[in-house]
Amino acid sequence: MANLKDINFKDVFSAKTTFLSLQHLLAMYAGAIVVPLIISSSLNFTTQQTLYLVSADIVISGIATFLQLYRGKFIGMGLPVVMACSFTAIGPMFQVGGQYGLGTMFGSVLVAGLVILLLAPIFAKLSHLFPPLVTGTIVTLIGATLIPVAINNLAGGEGSADYGNMDNLILGLMTFLIILLLYRFTKGFLQSISILIGLVAGMVIAIFMGKMDMQPILEASWVQLPVPFAIESPSFHPAAILSLTVVGIISMIEVTGINYALAGMYDKDIDEADLRRSYFSVGIGYLLAGIFNTSPQTAFSQNVGVVQMSGEKRKTIFINLIILMLLCGLIPKIGAIATSVPSAVLGGAMIFLFGNVLSYGISVLGAQDLADNRNQLIIGAAITIGLGVAIAPAAFAQLPEWISWLTSSGIVAGGVTVVLLNAFFHGVKK
Repeated sequence: MANLKDINFKDVFSAKTTFLSLQHLLAMYAGAIVVPLIISSSLNFTTQQTLYLVSADIVISGIATFLQLYRGKFIGMGLPVVMACSFTAIGPMFQVGGQYGLGTMFGSVLVAGLVILLLAPIFAKLSHLFPPLVTGTIVTLIGATLIPVAINNLAGGEGSADYGNMDNLILGLMTFLIILLLYRFTKGFLQSISILIGLVAGMVIAIFMGKMDMQPILEASWVQLPVPFAIESPSFHPAAILSLTVVGIISMIEVTGINYALAGMYDKDIDEADLRRSYFSVGIGYLLAGIFNTSPQTAFSQNVGVVQMSGEKRKTIFINLIILMLLCGLIPKIGAIATSVPSAVLGGAMIFLFGNVLSYGISVLGAQDLADNRNQLIIGAAITIGLGVAIAPAAFAQLPEWISWLTSSGIVAGGVTVVLLNAFFHGVKK
């Protein structure tokens, strides 16, 4: 899709295209709303702030997806890379927001976008530094370090009055069981949206258990536009900027993997210019996230699965998807439904969601040459350091501020470790 005049709008709005794009929306929506919900609950957002964050996140994610799909002179590869809120950002945003305030959190995302724009031409030349050994380790760490988030939500949400209550555990495990059964006994489309169906079923059960607050849905407005600095005006801190910049680099790594996966499906060769335009799109997405006070985005792999499952590759499907994403974000009633999901229900879904991320990372690592002792050492050291930072953050509390960004999250610490060790043991190819 070189430009807008190439779009067949009749096909975009056809019934078949809408149905196919709805599959993509349902496949990604549950994961897309989980991130802003976790961030808002962890940082004690007001109900209004949470509603805004969820709605604006979906709108900006839709724009970021368009920036990847559009193939222009400076942005986009022309591939349907679906962009939505990054799980990698949860830990760093929580730490930055809690330590320096929301203004610094969003300001750091904004500056990270500028840094990504500057790094894009360089990063496009260095893609060989991120082979499957590196990306697999990072994805494994993403899944592993998010496990405590899933369990805390399963228990009712960290700090809640009924934390660990038996009702919360039952509700969360029932949600997980429903998702598990759907994934086991259904195929195709139903299987791809099993998480979303499980969330809806869990909400229905929660209503009967008296654990679902419907008031936010009733009070939510019908239309809401993203507004610059709607939650907090930006402020800046070097350590916070470094932390979110590392998240941006990880997003670039994730986008690289999805680009290559989709390129294979579309029989497209990727060159340095393609990667540079794709990274520019990532940087612009981060800029918009900082300006409109939303979460930074990354590529969603589940939509690659939908492409493979359906066999439908028409780009008009993704133009329709982008329109649906914008509509969902601009109607806060939909966002209010998402924000009303009880923590226990989210926890049940997170077990499945984060578990799949973890198992995918392990599967990538399993395909590597583990008979090579160097690879074993690289993986082992990176995961040990990453999990160590996540499990015992107090051990690094006395580090100087200029280097403390390395231990801002287990993903950051482990990610930097695996890149450096891989380069050390396997060399840097020219």
